Amino acid sequence: MNTFTLSVTAAMAMLLVGCGQALKSEYQRPLLSVPDAWRVQDTGEGVAHFTPHWWDNFGDPTLSNLIVASLQSNNDLALAGIKLKQALLAAGISNLNVTPDFSASASASNTQNLRRNTTPAESYSNALSASYELDLWGKLARTREQSDWLAKASEQDLRATALTLIGTTSQLYWQIASLNQQIANMQRSLHIAQETLKMVTSRWRAGDLGQLDYLQAQQTVLSREVSLQDLSQQRDESRNALAILLSRPPGQYPAQRDGLDIHQSVPVAQRLPLEVIAQRPDVHSAELNLRAALAGSDVAHLSFYPSLTLNASLNAGAAIFQQWFSNPARTLGSALDLPFIQWNKVRLTIEQSELDVQTAAIQFRKASYSALQDIDNAMSQRLTWQQEKQRQLDDLALSQQRLTLVESQYRHGAVVYQTLLDAQNTLLDSENALVKTQYNYLYSTMKLWLALGGGENDTVNQQG
Repeated sequence: MNTFTLSVTAAMAMLLVGCGQALKSEYQRPLLSVPDAWRVQDTGEGVAHFTPHWWDNFGDPTLSNLIVASLQSNNDLALAGIKLKQALLAAGISNLNVTPDFSASASASNTQNLRRNTTPAESYSNALSASYELDLWGKLARTREQSDWLAKASEQDLRATALTLIGTTSQLYWQIASLNQQIANMQRSLHIAQETLKMVTSRWRAGDLGQLDYLQAQQTVLSREVSLQDLSQQRDESRNALAILLSRPPGQYPAQRDGLDIHQSVPVAQRLPLEVIAQRPDVHSAELNLRAALAGSDVAHLSFYPSLTLNASLNAGAAIFQQWFSNPARTLGSALDLPFIQWNKVRLTIEQSELDVQTAAIQFRKASYSALQDIDNAMSQRLTWQQEKQRQLDDLALSQQRLTLVESQYRHGAVVYQTLLDAQNTLLDSENALVKTQYNYLYSTMKLWLALGGGENDTVNQQG
């Protein structure tokens, strides 16, 4: 009889395990229309390689040190790291469903009737119990898988946060350098305006010029001073924003550059569109969330099936402390849960889980196409600013020649003051336009690196 019983039990266990595997949904990635190559091709400023410290390709040690510092100290990244730890702990808790749950308790009491003044009665008891839910249909296994997928998605979210932080840090760093250079340009322009005012004042007092030129020269100096103050205010705001990014109080500014190297070019690594889908952390996170939603849908479906829990306990008690562990008693039992009785609740839970899967699939497709769009836009912007930079260099050379010529003509009275003022403003505009073009080129290049997914997967862990 015992042999027969064991055989039947083993056969039923194998059958139920087989049912659990049969009820598991197989994951299939949603169909995507991915091009074989990019619409815009890089013009060739060298090919870089993917490394943990991929930002070193910008050739700026100050920027590299600043990025590493932000990865080590930023509060948003620290919060993302905490969320990852919480997800890992949740996955660890889910993994505990493969082992029995144990509990132990002990109690002691002393009771006396205060009115009758009876002899106190003592009572001592202790209990050790264990319970274990059999994974008949694979529901507990799907629950563990769902927690694992969510933990992996949180890890990708941490990588995505790190990439965003790198982009913001670089943007503020170049913005400050750009403002430093614009301030230097404005200071030179203010000096030219002040020297011009001295010359105009002298000629006006000598009767060579009218009062209009004198008033215009004064207004030019005041306008340049106001513009200089405005640029300084913008720089202070950018410095404070960078300090906050590094978890520093406003006023504790990190190292910065006096300006941008207008001749600097940056290489970019190459990835095919299909490789980007696999590398981008936001896309990877969306796919992991889809797999978690699919596992959650399986859990919802399997919750419809009965569950069986085995229970065992060992109890002992006595009225005398020395006999506390005398007369032990054991209890064996089982509990069968029949959730399908709550049909409406189960049905709505299943429908909700299926909608979660559909939502996750849409978010994955959206993230995938957004990633391809980011790269296409960044490539186009990088190429545009790269070509624009050469035109700005030519324009700056012409503006310098024009101002030299007009200054000579104005000293000899061949042109009016407005012509000189226009030439000065044109030179200032050309200088600032070139600075802004280089800033846009560097930032679009950084956005291209970020759109490609940054460097290797261990970027966050290779901060130092």
